[in-house]
Amino acid sequence: MTSPQARKKYSREDICRARKCPLKPVLELCGYRLRRRSGGNFEVLGLDQPVVVKEHYCTCPDTGEAGNAIDFMMRFRGLSFAEAMDLLA
Repeated sequence: MTSPQARKKYSREDICRARKCPLKPVLELCGYRLRRRSGGNFEVLGLDQPVVVKEHYCTCPDTGEAGNAIDFMMRFRGLSFAEAMDLLA
């Protein structure tokens, strides 16, 4: 049986807005500590690997992986797509 959250549909505009959600304030609200770096970048402290965020974008310097705010929430917070969308909405 599919959960109500899994059935929830998001419009293209909802997804675009969530992808572009500024990560710094969201991560601070989620309890992450951030260290200011040059060029408006912030390093997310306390993760298993180094992650740098700027605006709505994140990157892992060690692996070269990168993504948007939804990707960060799914990868590093372990959220489902629906949970990430609800958090960022």
